[in-house]
Amino acid sequence: MGQPTVSIICTVYNKTPWLERVIEGFLAQETNFEVEIILVDDCSTDSSRDIIRSYQNQYPEKIQVILNEENQGISRTWVSACLQAKGKYIARCDGDDFWLDPHKLQKQVDLLEGHPEAKWSNTDFDIYDENGQLVSRAGFTSGSIPLADTYAKMLATRGFTMASTWVVERELMLEVNQELDLTTADDTFNLQLDLFQRTQLLFLPEATVAYTINQGSDSRPVDFAKIENRFHTLLATQKFYLDKYPSSHYREMLDILLERNNTYEVVLTKKERGLAQVGIQEVTIYFDKDGTGFCQENTLSYPLMKDDELQFKLPDNCQRVRIDLSEQPSFYSNVSLLSQKNQTSLLPVYTNGILVGDMVLFPQQDPQLIYEISSFYGTEFTLKYSACELDNLQSPDYVAKVLGERLVELKKKALEGERIEQQFRETEALLNQQQKEIEKLTDMYHSVVGSRRWIIPTKIINFFRRKQ
Repeated sequence: MGQPTVSIICTVYNKTPWLERVIEGFLAQETNFEVEIILVDDCSTDSSRDIIRSYQNQYPEKIQVILNEENQGISRTWVSACLQAKGKYIARCDGDDFWLDPHKLQKQVDLLEGHPEAKWSNTDFDIYDENGQLVSRAGFTSGSIPLADTYAKMLATRGFTMASTWVVERELMLEVNQELDLTTADDTFNLQLDLFQRTQLLFLPEATVAYTINQGSDSRPVDFAKIENRFHTLLATQKFYLDKYPSSHYREMLDILLERNNTYEVVLTKKERGLAQVGIQEVTIYFDKDGTGFCQENTLSYPLMKDDELQFKLPDNCQRVRIDLSEQPSFYSNVSLLSQKNQTSLLPVYTNGILVGDMVLFPQQDPQLIYEISSFYGTEFTLKYSACELDNLQSPDYVAKVLGERLVELKKKALEGERIEQQFRETEALLNQQQKEIEKLTDMYHSVVGSRRWIIPTKIINFFRRKQ
């Protein structure tokens, strides 16, 4: 192989479930330039090292392997790997993310070559779970994850550029690596801050990489103590960079922080009052006209409230109604659809929720209740509902408390039903016994009146009665 234009660096620690897919994504790249692949195993305890060796044996000219005999951590491993790179550019990919687009490298190199003022490029990405299933598309473009495309945004928000999409000029990467804190738990935060001070970021708005949401990884610890320590470490890094680059854009960062603080205050206030979805979600009533099914054109919508009574009238030729209580999982202490004509409460013919007495629990997205309505009920109805509190454990209508109370009530009713059933069985057994005794007496009677001892005297008595 000739001089590579791009050196792909993938650092690995216990990534067996994903590693083959990751490496195959590198090998699938179609470019008009040479590419080298550097795989670094940081003393894995699973079979990652065996997988790496297997691929090196298959592609010895293309794949270079570094095997750490002791665990070095992500920062030291990254810095040492970059020193082995020979390409003009370094492309990074973490060991559980994988590339989707076989033209990823070609597109980013072309982008950088066309903009000599920039030395760093990233792309959009899709999100996958740790089982390799698609969760959502285009994280940046869709807005589900904000793109931090300036130093101020990165420092103020602890932002994200998706490191597994990076292509960076090698010389710049080596320069930045010299300033990296080798003890940091998140090397990309420091690297991004220093890169933004030296070059602009070119963004390719195409999803070329799959970002794996891996519970328990360094970026998503499940232990709260680790989460707390991570936040404190990031805060210390933020303060360090305020001093490192004192002439940076304080006004821009202040605007960002004030905006974020206001957003958090609104969210926290809603949670304190149990109003996390109130005023944001909607109650939507769908009407099935002429049996054509439910569609967006025949609907009524109302803001979702904590408690509400909604009155509505059926359109002509409508005998089915679907009620969507928001689009999110939600829980209600009671839901009822009442006919105003005869004050009768209708029962749903279908729901994707769970009915517990009067409670309706919707643990999944898109809660639905479907009712079939005959002319007996008229055309005017009232929908009543009361949402359970989800956040405030002290609230009397906290969902767990309400559910517990309903379950206790149902348990009492079940016990009462069992008691009545037992009484019924005892009464039934007594009646069966009495029936058997009656049948026995009847048999005895018939055996007596049918015997010769009974028949002959009876005939003699009847003879003398007739003589008189």
